[in-house]
Amino acid sequence: MQCGAIPAEAPEVVARGPGPRWLRRALVVLAAVYYIALVKHPPQWRGLRVAGFFSESTCLFPRANVVASDFRLSAWSCSDIRWRPLDPRAYFPIEADDKESRFQRFAYFYQKNRPGVRALEAWIEEHHATTEDGLVGAIGGIKLDRWTRPIPAPGSTIERYVYRPLDIIPTNQLKPLYFTAGPERRERCAH
Repeated sequence: MQCGAIPAEAPEVVARGPGPRWLRRALVVLAAVYYIALVKHPPQWRGLRVAGFFSESTCLFPRANVVASDFRLSAWSCSDIRWRPLDPRAYFPIEADDKESRFQRFAYFYQKNRPGVRALEAWIEEHHATTEDGLVGAIGGIKLDRWTRPIPAPGSTIERYVYRPLDIIPTNQLKPLYFTAGPERRERCAH
């Protein structure tokens, strides 16, 4: 017998996976479907939500923001009869100069909560006369805006964040979220 030759009477040895043949084939099909779902995500249908969750976990930010958001506060100046920027730092002193300020957090989480914004309005009106907020004189109400601007392309230079609440913002970058209605402003300014 030559070296490495298999004797004729030895049984044929073939490596087989665990389980029956049908189970192994089903696992191959399942793995192929999963791979396809990783490449082409399933639609957000009710029955496919679980599959969508497990296949999107490899996509770190599938719906990442393409704009940066900031929130601005204005007050209706009764003497100027127009909206003027208001500095919210005096009303929200914790982390007042950065994106983690209490005002930015409040505006982010409560921007669509009308009772919350009405409470903010009442708070500002009550304390405006004794607070240094950049606006002198009586106010008739407030306006809350979201300022959105494009995030710079990857690799470009990014300016350090500096909070300037009294800067004039282009109107095409502002989206009004809440404002005191005209009749209510006129009534408050009449007093």
